[in-house]
Amino acid sequence: MTILRLLTAVLCFALVVPQGHAQEFELKHDHSEQTEKSKQATEYVCPMHSHIVSDEPGTCPICGMDLEPRQRQEEKSVQVSGSMQQNLAIRTTTVQYDTLWRYYPTIAQVAWNDNARHHVHARASGWVEKLYVRSEGTHVQQGDRLYDIYSRELVVAQQDLLQVLSNGAVNGRLLRDAKLRLELLGFAPQLIKEIEKTREIMYRVPVFAPQAGVVTELNVAEGMYVEPGLAMFTLTGDESFWLIADVPERYSDWLSVGAPVDVTLPQANLNAYETEIEYIYPSLDTQARTQRVRIKLPNSQVGSNLLVGMQAQVELYGGPKREALTVPLSSLIVTGANNRVMVKTHDNTFEQRDVHVGLVIGEQAEILHGLEEGEQVVVSGQFLLDSEATLLNSRATGEQEATDAHANH
Repeated sequence: MTILRLLTAVLCFALVVPQGHAQEFELKHDHSEQTEKSKQATEYVCPMHSHIVSDEPGTCPICGMDLEPRQRQEEKSVQVSGSMQQNLAIRTTTVQYDTLWRYYPTIAQVAWNDNARHHVHARASGWVEKLYVRSEGTHVQQGDRLYDIYSRELVVAQQDLLQVLSNGAVNGRLLRDAKLRLELLGFAPQLIKEIEKTREIMYRVPVFAPQAGVVTELNVAEGMYVEPGLAMFTLTGDESFWLIADVPERYSDWLSVGAPVDVTLPQANLNAYETEIEYIYPSLDTQARTQRVRIKLPNSQVGSNLLVGMQAQVELYGGPKREALTVPLSSLIVTGANNRVMVKTHDNTFEQRDVHVGLVIGEQAEILHGLEEGEQVVVSGQFLLDSEATLLNSRATGEQEATDAHANH
């Protein structure tokens, strides 16, 4: 019996003795201040600019929108012992000012030069007697025969010219008007000279290509009846091409016409080919939230291997942005609702901090609000610290709500 009492006493003594090992993660929270903080639990924030926060209602100085109330978000700190920091491989870096060179690599697609397009219409209604170009993609040279047409209107116009020529004393004005009418109806100049020479009517009038290029649209077949409103052919010049690149919205503020671009397209023997932005489209793709940029490529520089639809690697340059407060991109914790980092405030203390991100170039991100030069941000192990702080914060918030509910009961 005496032995049993002795063992019981020893066990009780062991239970009340401290373990001697501090908890590795600890949430810093002063419960003595809960009553005072609960009186100031509401703050006001801009729905468009999360870094604009006020203790009183008002409007955003940037966009003018009304500030919306929300529960005040207390900055929670996590304490991690030095040995645990080493075990978790936690590393930090210093927030500092740096020069960010505006640079964005992306993929561009080779497209036709729309400025080199030419539509071929029938100038007079009639029937296509013979078609010489029968498929899209056909290369034609200026002056190549496209089709032969029979048109009553063209026959009448030729008769008028021959009538003027048949008069003994040719009226210069009437002759000029008759020839101009034929020209406006699509007669080639050499055909008009032939009529003057032979004094015979052409019933099947040939039509020639007005420029060299590729037939990119073909809307006619042999034997069709055509009218002036129909675009029979679309000829697109192949002496130059465009590169169309899509640039995310956040980079659009530093794009400018004439900005340098490097193009790499091995199929066309291009390696870091230097060119520039020719045009920036004024509209934004509402689905992809990107802006189109047009880059002109002269065919004389790239050779004949360039094909529409090819993809090229392009690098856009926009100049330097100096004195930008920067952190490594790896330090950012992106949640979808906001961006935050873990800041090391003391040797063993880390705190969550919301930040407003500006320019992102390569592996560096500009911080507009939320950090100061010289502070230490976590670049390795930050996700574990963030999860622990969020968990402890949620637990503390639940305890606070329970306390407030009990006080109001």
